[in-house]
Amino acid sequence: MTNPNDLARNRNIRAQEFAHNRALMNKCTKRYNTMGILYFVPLLIYIPVTIGFAFITGSFIPFVDALIVCPLLAFLAWRSFYHKHDLMIIFLFIVLFTNQFLLVKLAPYEDAGFFKFRIMGKCSVGHLIILLIIGSVAVLNFITNMTYHKLEEADGFPQFNERFFDQEMDIRQSRIKDPFQAEMERRQRTASDSMADISLPSDLSAKSEDGGPPAGMDCI
Repeated sequence: MTNPNDLARNRNIRAQEFAHNRALMNKCTKRYNTMGILYFVPLLIYIPVTIGFAFITGSFIPFVDALIVCPLLAFLAWRSFYHKHDLMIIFLFIVLFTNQFLLVKLAPYEDAGFFKFRIMGKCSVGHLIILLIIGSVAVLNFITNMTYHKLEEADGFPQFNERFFDQEMDIRQSRIKDPFQAEMERRQRTASDSMADISLPSDLSAKSEDGGPPAGMDCI
């Protein structure tokens, strides 16, 4: 028989683990909420500014940068922190550095444009700021995802509340039938099906009109 002291000790250890994991879960949630702001606010500023400068200078590349690259970065960021997909973080870095490389390489060859604004050079500087901000958030995103994935494997995820955990365990146990009970129910169903298949011959079940024995009994 289990020692009551052991039960109390195990329950105390589980309570401590739940409290620790709950604190980590709250920390991850706060980080993800912050990431949502740090990911999207710089992009929401960068897109209209870049498009406005592109209209003024008549340059085509800033349109591509604002209307294709930035939405792609926003999608990858959303998948990274909201759906906790680590692979999306890698793609996010690839897009960031590739775009920065192209902006820097293409800037010297651009036409000065209207007002000699040199929008490509301005975009490369603006995108560098985006790269530093979003890149830093992506690193934090990856670290937070590692913690979140460990919590997913722990008991009590995601509430880490003992009451909810005990209720869930009770539900799971109620769905698991005792092997002996399952075998008895199977035998009862088999016996019921066998009895249903048994039927008396019609000549033995029919009675004579005067209430005598069945007609088939006259032959005995």
